[in-house]
Amino acid sequence: MEFTRDRLTWLAYVLIAWFAFLQAVPGLVVPHLREELDLSYSVGGLHVGAFAAGSVVAGLGAAAAERALGRRRLLWAAAALLAAGAVALTLGRVAAATLGAMLVMGFAGAMVVVTLQAALADRHLERRAVALSEANIAASIAYVILIGALSLAAAIGAGWRAAVLSSLVVPVLAWSRNRELAVTAPAPAPPGTGGGRLPPAFWVAAAMLFCTTAAEWCITAWGATFVEDAAGVSVDTAVALMAGFFGGVLGGRVLGSVLARRYTAHRLLAAALIVSASGFAVLWPASSPLQAVVGLAACGVGLGNLFPLGVAVTVGLAPDRTQLASGRAVLAGGAAVLVAPLAVGALADATTIKAALGTVVPLSLALAAAALTLVTRAASRAGEAPLAERTRAAG
Repeated sequence: MEFTRDRLTWLAYVLIAWFAFLQAVPGLVVPHLREELDLSYSVGGLHVGAFAAGSVVAGLGAAAAERALGRRRLLWAAAALLAAGAVALTLGRVAAATLGAMLVMGFAGAMVVVTLQAALADRHLERRAVALSEANIAASIAYVILIGALSLAAAIGAGWRAAVLSSLVVPVLAWSRNRELAVTAPAPAPPGTGGGRLPPAFWVAAAMLFCTTAAEWCITAWGATFVEDAAGVSVDTAVALMAGFFGGVLGGRVLGSVLARRYTAHRLLAAALIVSASGFAVLWPASSPLQAVVGLAACGVGLGNLFPLGVAVTVGLAPDRTQLASGRAVLAGGAAVLVAPLAVGALADATTIKAALGTVVPLSLALAAAALTLVTRAASRAGEAPLAERTRAAG
């Protein structure tokens, strides 16, 4: 089956990129909010946690929301709510208001991405890994654009709020050009066909996704704060240096998309875990901006591939339940984003940000490697083709 990027595919890429832009906002504006509102590490971490908590709720309710509203109506309603949450964040001047805005953004954004991931999986079937990899490349581009927007806003004195608000042109243009585009789901499985349950291997893969997402979001949420402390630079400089991480994520995902056409998903996941661990080994002892940005870039190359490959694996394990599988995958990722940054913040208050990251990130990567091993062995014992054969991007 040839991979074709139709209008729905491009719409999904654009809206996933917009979601990614706003998803990265909490980690990058927390240093500013900590200065403006005099917040502790723990309360700063709550902003990332609030976004994740909203994602968890959305992951639980996405399938039911689709049944109630239909996929197209759900997509545009969630996009509108995400835009409203972004506006509320820029208007907030106390922690309670900014936390509430993050909660709304997490819920609405997860609804957007669950719906679009399911739409891509249904549209491209066995080529879903290509579509999901490319969608995450679009997300990576958005991360780099966010860094540029924040740096430009700082340079001209406009502030981070102007960078956030500038992104709202994307959903407005997307809706105006595509509001009548069909975004439909396949017919539900007939009763008694056994399509209502996710297989045991799915949950092992979801646990792996939890661990890899935890490692990624420890860096996304606290990377700028870590660099500010370790390298002794200003907040704006530390945020700008995160371009190394997001640039690494972009480059890694482009490379991963190419390699996914030739190699199996489980092999690429194993390689990405090794690269992630190596990058963190460079970043953690960094005491200069140069070493920090090199470590961030290497981490980005590895960590950036873990989520798209993990989603392709988990959703591919339930091809007849894509909305449910996509929702549960987002639930696993959202739970990780909820737990890991908060754990780092609490540990940092008790010790240091360096000690906190040095505990949580290696542990998360090690557990992810163990889960990947279990998934692969389970597939082999079942006498199936290797798991990645079912999620290979190209035949």
